[in-house]
Amino acid sequence: MIKCRSGQCRNLLYYVISEEDCIGCMACKRVCPTHAISGEKKEPHVINQEICIKCGACMEKCQFEAISLKSDYKVSVMAN
Repeated sequence: MIKCRSGQCRNLLYYVISEEDCIGCMACKRVCPTHAISGEKKEPHVINQEICIKCGACMEKCQFEAISLKSDYKVSVMAN
């Protein structure tokens, strides 16, 4: 596992629930410590990025692999 040396990498990551893969079982919603996940039973759920603490509990709990970790981080390559 790669560790972030600056301790800021977590700010660049976010979790997303796939509408196609989420069956609305509510397992992720029940384990979220900040109640950042909303949705009705048998309907796709959504993560509120404003209150998500990025702990990963939702992704670990999802049996359908409907939750993924994304990054806004863009790498720029400078020409020499």
